[in-house]
Amino acid sequence: MFANLNRSFPQKLREAREKSGLTQEQVAQVLGVSQELIALWEKGDRVPSSLHLGQLARLYGVKRESFFTDKPLEYTKGLRLLFREEGGNLSPEAILELQEWLEFLDDYADFLREEGEEPYLKGIPKDLKLPKGPLTDVRQASTQALQIRELYKLGQDAVPELYTFLDEQRILVYKGYLPAESGIWGAFYRHPQLGFSVFVNVNSTLGRQTFTLAHEFAHALYHYHLAGIVCRRDGLSPEEVEVERFANAWAAHFLVPGKALREQAKRLGGLSPETALLLANHFRVSYTFILFRLHNEGLIEREEREEWSKYRLEDLALRVGVPYEIFRLPPVPQYLDLERYPPSVLLNVRKAVEEERLSVSGAAGLLRVDSTTIERELLADLGEEENQEAEELREELDFVSPGRKTHVRRG
Repeated sequence: MFANLNRSFPQKLREAREKSGLTQEQVAQVLGVSQELIALWEKGDRVPSSLHLGQLARLYGVKRESFFTDKPLEYTKGLRLLFREEGGNLSPEAILELQEWLEFLDDYADFLREEGEEPYLKGIPKDLKLPKGPLTDVRQASTQALQIRELYKLGQDAVPELYTFLDEQRILVYKGYLPAESGIWGAFYRHPQLGFSVFVNVNSTLGRQTFTLAHEFAHALYHYHLAGIVCRRDGLSPEEVEVERFANAWAAHFLVPGKALREQAKRLGGLSPETALLLANHFRVSYTFILFRLHNEGLIEREEREEWSKYRLEDLALRVGVPYEIFRLPPVPQYLDLERYPPSVLLNVRKAVEEERLSVSGAAGLLRVDSTTIERELLADLGEEENQEAEELREELDFVSPGRKTHVRRG
C-alpha cells in the first residue's frame, strides 16, 4: 500500500501509541475499528489505510511522514504549545479533534500564501492602544472591556453575533465537537504563519458558545504573547490560571456591561427568574451566565442565583414567550462538515475553485470533506423559490434614499 514502507513502521506505530499514553482499546474506539486490527498493525501483519494512518498521526501528535523514515519519530508542536506538556491529560477524542484543527490551520496558511492573500490577525492593531504586555489584573477587566466596546463602536447594548464579528476582525474561528467530559470549551492559538485562531466546542448552548468566543477574544487582545491556551477546567499552570481568570472577567463585562444590565433590569420592573431569562435573551447570552452577572453586580443574592438556576428553562421560556431553542443544548451532530469554517474561509476556497486555481478534490482535502460535499454545498447553483416577503415589501420599501442615485454602477 505504501511504497516506502520500512521494517520499523510497525514498531513506530506501537512506540507512538505508548508515548501518547493510549491503549489499543482506546485507539480502536476512536477510529471505529477492532482492537485486534490495531494489534495487527503494530505487529506488521496488516497495514493501516491512508485514512487511518492520518488519524493515527493526529491522535499521537506525530508527523505522518516520520512513520516512513529510519529516523526517530518527529512530533508536531501544536498541542504541546497549547498545553505546555504532552497530551494535557486529554481523551483520545479531544486529541483527534484539536489536532485536526491545528492541521487545518497549517494547510490553510499554505493555501493563503499560494493565493497571495493576507494572513489573519497576528498582532493587535495599533489604533486599539492596549496596555503593553499581558494583562491579568481582574480589577482592570471592566474598564478594558468598556474601552474595547467603545473602540469598536459597540455601545452598551448586546454585542453583534460573535462568530461573524471575530471573522470580520480577522480572527479565524473554527468549530469542533468535544464531549462534555473533556472539560474543554475553547482554545486560542497564535499560529506562526496564519495568525490568531479560536477553537469553539459546539457541544454547548449558543449562549455558552458566545461566552467562549468573548473569552478567547480576550486572550487575542491581552495574552497574544502566549503561543496558545486551552479554556478548560483542570490542569492549568499558575500563569494560565491568572490569564483565564482575567479572560473570564473581561468576557463577562464585554458581553453584559454592568450599567446596561442595571438599566435593562430597571426597565423590566424588578427581577425574577422570568425577567432574568428576558435579560439573557436581550444580551444573547445563556440564562446561567446572566444569573452570575446579576450576582456580580449585586442585583441578586447568591441564594437567589442558586435557586433560580434550578428552574427548567423550557418552562420559563413558555412563560415569557421567548424562543427556547437558543437556550437548549443543540443536538449531537453526526459530523461537522463545512459548518466548521467561518465565512472568510468558505468564500476564499470557493473563489479559488471557481477561478480554477484549486481543484474540487484539493478543496475537499483542505476542508476535510469529500468532493461531493464541495460540489453539493459550496459550488452548487443557487436555487430559486417564491419569496412572499419580497412581494409584501415591494410597495412599502421600494424607494431610493434622498441624495442617492437610482442606478448603481459596480466594478
